[in-house]
Amino acid sequence: MRRGTFGSMLCLALALVAGATPAAAQSSGLTIGGYGIVGRFTFAAVESFDAITGSHQPTFVGGGGTVGLPWGGLFIDVGAWRVKADGERAFVSGGDVYSLGIPVAITVTPFEVTGGWQFRNLSRRFMPYVGAGYSSFAYTERSDFATASEDVAERFAGYHVLGGAEFRLMRWLGVGGEFAWTRIPNGLGDGGVSAAFDETDLGGTSLRLKITVGQ
Repeated sequence: MRRGTFGSMLCLALALVAGATPAAAQSSGLTIGGYGIVGRFTFAAVESFDAITGSHQPTFVGGGGTVGLPWGGLFIDVGAWRVKADGERAFVSGGDVYSLGIPVAITVTPFEVTGGWQFRNLSRRFMPYVGAGYSSFAYTERSDFATASEDVAERFAGYHVLGGAEFRLMRWLGVGGEFAWTRIPNGLGDGGVSAAFDETDLGGTSLRLKITVGQ
């Protein structure tokens, strides 16, 4: 993944959200907001990530923006976040994992486009929502002593579904929680530890805390 891609994706998300002025948004019935997120991702490839990094539940941070459309509760969301974990390269023999003592840094950077429905009329402050959409996961592996052919930099596509709720602390500020399930088929399993464990899904589940700003 090229340097600066994560920042570029966040800028894209915010640019899409900020594409209309507040006055235009009000006159057209749009609602516009941005958010920051922090959470924990649980990889579906439990054994593979446990073998390499010692954990399959890393934390992450990210952000994005949401546009509420003027048709019922429809909305569009664009966001990105990043997972980073350090570990050691390993191999599997007879079901046992053997560390090679070679440090490796793994970075997973998801980019998500979501369409969904907000239940806007239930309460002035509390708003549940559900959604589904497209996921694109950039996956990199870097080692200090690896050759270019041994390092990995790939991008894989998939999909996700999510649900959550937002509580408005005041007109322009809110806090929310969200659960998402993501499937990224064939993101793993071509070789190495993931092939030995027959784990091919780079996706998983995530719990997210969101701080929202905007309308």
